[in-house]
Amino acid sequence: MDKQENRLSTWLKNIYYVGTLGSLTFIMFQAFYAKNSVIESSEWEKAKMTIENIENFNKNIIDCVIPVDYELADKLWADFSDPEKFHLSEPLRNAYILEFNDSYEASKNTIRALEVFNSFAYPIIMGYASEEASFQNSKYNFQIYSSFIMPYAFAEFSRIGFHAKVLYRLWRIRIEKMIIDDIILSESEIGMKYLLENKEYLIFYEEADFSISSLKEHSKKLDKRLKAMYKEIEIVRKNSLK
Repeated sequence: MDKQENRLSTWLKNIYYVGTLGSLTFIMFQAFYAKNSVIESSEWEKAKMTIENIENFNKNIIDCVIPVDYELADKLWADFSDPEKFHLSEPLRNAYILEFNDSYEASKNTIRALEVFNSFAYPIIMGYASEEASFQNSKYNFQIYSSFIMPYAFAEFSRIGFHAKVLYRLWRIRIEKMIIDDIILSESEIGMKYLLENKEYLIFYEEADFSISSLKEHSKKLDKRLKAMYKEIEIVRKNSLK
């Protein structure tokens, strides 16, 4: 890996990790405050659920097999919930399948990973755990593992991992928006070059060029998609009560 790639990898990791420690501190403060307030007892339970859910996910997901060279997934891959983007997952699928003796072992691992994802996603989607705190503290592991797992999950396991897939779609938008907004704020030349080289992985990028102005327009469109996803999640919650 050359110096330019190292700089890009470091830049991406800095974006992912920023706010993680602060987010955990906020959860603990929120939990302490809520614990000492009868009125906010439900918030205490939510904070407690959030911490436990994050810990369980980060502990259990590492038992699932992914390629040793997991840095292949340390980039903005396409949204694999879109069938038209499935072909872009070929490098990930090729690396993933090499970890197993046969397709049965690969499928077994994929299902296990989907179970871990789904267990993590369910309380978030249903509102029992904080989505924001979960995102800040689990987005890196979630992205790395989902990059290898989700191409198969959407293509071959349509009836497994419903909540995991909803959370994946939501966080895929959030991660792209996070990267876009960071580039807009910093006016990073490395970031602009990165997007230009990975344009086909972006979610319906319709602008004619790559400039700060066009990225701002794309960010607005991602905002609209996020709002639509949150509305979809509200419908999921309402339907669960029927």
